[in-house]
Amino acid sequence: MYHPFSHLSSIYLQHCDVKPDNWVLTSSSANDAVGGCDLMLVDFGRAVDLEKVTRQGEDPLRTLFKGSIAAEDMECGTMREGLPWGVDLDYFGLCASAFILLFGTHMEVVKDKASGSWRPHKTLRRYWQKDLWQSLFDSLLNFDLSSERKCLREVRAAFDGYIGENDRSREIESHLNQLFSHLPKKR
Repeated sequence: MYHPFSHLSSIYLQHCDVKPDNWVLTSSSANDAVGGCDLMLVDFGRAVDLEKVTRQGEDPLRTLFKGSIAAEDMECGTMREGLPWGVDLDYFGLCASAFILLFGTHMEVVKDKASGSWRPHKTLRRYWQKDLWQSLFDSLLNFDLSSERKCLREVRAAFDGYIGENDRSREIESHLNQLFSHLPKKR
């Protein structure tokens, strides 16, 4: 049987087109995820097999590229500054996806003149667990390769901790079930 990614040599893929409309929520009876559903990233038409473009012995996740391949509103900070970019392009897309879920509009970013950090142009509302979201946006829009994996683990742990408090996973599951009830029964 043909597998669409059988030509890839590794699991080190850079998607290069992470954006809100490339995520699909699917139902899954085989998964123990919240609400029995999976969040799936689709459209790997621009994906790069990082092991094929990385020198042997080097970390594929540290591979850098030059130039811009994204639409202007989806360029990561380093791309906007004309610097070499890497996984930060996918991280920017992840931020843009989260932003559209929070605000219902596409994300614009600005560079803070005092700190030199990138941030979303809109301010988070205090009742949105502002500290959690601020940490996500700050870490993904301004990550440092030397501490990248550590900061991502910390952001994940913070979100996991929040969801685990006060049985919030049941609340999330209830909201997802309401959404699924609006989907057609047959496709």
